[in-house]
Amino acid sequence: MARMMAAKLFGAKDTRVVEVERPEPGPGQILVAVKAVAICPSDLRLWEDGHAGGTYPDHPFTQGHEFSGVVAELGEGVKGPAPGTPVAVTPLWACGECDLCREGLSNICRRIVFPSFPQTDGAMQEYMVVPAWSVEPLPENVNLVHGALLEPLQAAYHGVSLAPSIDPEKAIAIVGAGIIGLSVLQIVRALGAKNVYVADPLEHNRAIAEAMGATATAPFATDFLATLTDLAHQPRIVFECSGHPKALGQAMELCRPFGLVVIIGVPHPDVIEFDTRPPRRKELHFVFSRRYRRETLRQTIELLARGGVDLESYPVQTFSLAQAAEAMAAADAKPAGILRVVVVMD
Repeated sequence: MARMMAAKLFGAKDTRVVEVERPEPGPGQILVAVKAVAICPSDLRLWEDGHAGGTYPDHPFTQGHEFSGVVAELGEGVKGPAPGTPVAVTPLWACGECDLCREGLSNICRRIVFPSFPQTDGAMQEYMVVPAWSVEPLPENVNLVHGALLEPLQAAYHGVSLAPSIDPEKAIAIVGAGIIGLSVLQIVRALGAKNVYVADPLEHNRAIAEAMGATATAPFATDFLATLTDLAHQPRIVFECSGHPKALGQAMELCRPFGLVVIIGVPHPDVIEFDTRPPRRKELHFVFSRRYRRETLRQTIELLARGGVDLESYPVQTFSLAQAAEAMAAADAKPAGILRVVVVMD
């Protein structure tokens, strides 16, 4: 049996690189040589606490679900992509058979498998077996490091898809200019939005948003209330992308009456409180966005191929697989000006 190296979580903040058996693809599967794994905030919560929402790994656990790689081997019955093809992988492995999947709601599949959530190992290893349908060739204008960022781009794309068609003349606001908020910014601009207001307390995130064409930026969403004096120009759609417990309340204050708040950011902590008067008096609408669907990877790659989003404008910090423990600690420290820490295979 062939061997490979993998970064394993043995307990809270205890990541070690060890040698393990290399997996083999079965029927309908592809063996991917992993080339880049970006560290998501959800990876950090498991790393910090040793569990994910109370679910503890029952074995030394491999993290990472934002990844790209190269096709290494095709399982029985799989026709492509050919070995050697650079690919992105969607880590949302829906069953395709339950009632929700049959209705096209694969993101909330009743039997979903999500690598890097216990007990399914993730991608911070040299090779990984994935369902053949979950891979898409990377466009030529996206390298393997930034190809790992297609996962958060999918989350942003799905969140935008839950809003009505973008009206170029109507304002949009984004709360939180991390990687998902900035992806929302690029997507809505690619769809024709002209007036997009972005709030983030970090100056370097606001600078990136401005470089991407944000109409205006501010530390907090409510800061825009003083400048948007023409109430007709208040944002009709607000995307909450931060997960901060105070962000939802600010998004509701900023949103125009009868507007829509799309909640993409994962609230942390899980239970938050907000003033019910603004959404009640303004008859606001809300929708929570849950990850993305089976078709979203293909849709985002088509958008990338058209030049609608520039992933290489996202600053990253890279580490080798041997430095996986240092990479996790660096991501936890939230280095200024860095949107993602990425583990790159040697």
